[in-house]
Amino acid sequence: MARLSPNLESWMPILVVLLLAMVSGWLWRVVESSHLLTGRVVAHDPDLIMERFASRQLGENGEIRYTLSARKMIHYPDDDTSYFDEVVFASYEPGVPTVVIRSQQAVRSTPQDEVIFSGNVVVTRDARKDQSGAVLHTSWLKVQPDRGIAETNQPVTIDYGLNTLTALTMVVNDKTKIAEFTRAHVIYKTPRQR
Repeated sequence: MARLSPNLESWMPILVVLLLAMVSGWLWRVVESSHLLTGRVVAHDPDLIMERFASRQLGENGEIRYTLSARKMIHYPDDDTSYFDEVVFASYEPGVPTVVIRSQQAVRSTPQDEVIFSGNVVVTRDARKDQSGAVLHTSWLKVQPDRGIAETNQPVTIDYGLNTLTALTMVVNDKTKIAEFTRAHVIYKTPRQR
């Protein structure tokens, strides 16, 4: 029995190191499995970078509803956002004039289903037989495509035919056909003035 004790004492540091290695490995696996279960990535690193990006969303009938193109797109998986440079977004809803939005940058957030355009935002709406075309200028615009809502808390100018509207803020609901402006100023030219 006396010989067992000195051998055990000589192996004790190695056993402690092995036990610590096993506990460390177990903790590492717990942390990794909790990361996989939550699906969250801690770092805000891109998983996709594309040059000359272009995408299309099709409706149920197979026709194009929206197109989105950009000089560059960067996607981040941790919050499911995409950042775009030199953006062109177009909406092709049936029975509605085509709307095109251009801006220097945009951010698309999938969870909120919104696109925020910034930097020299220009929105054009095609003319129809009974309506003039329109051009909107602002520095920032948030669009929720599926809800049909566009809004800005920045000054906005809208040229509608020969008429001009300026306002401090704007909310447009395309589904209800209601547009709200704050501190709006309209220059309206009657048919005789045209």
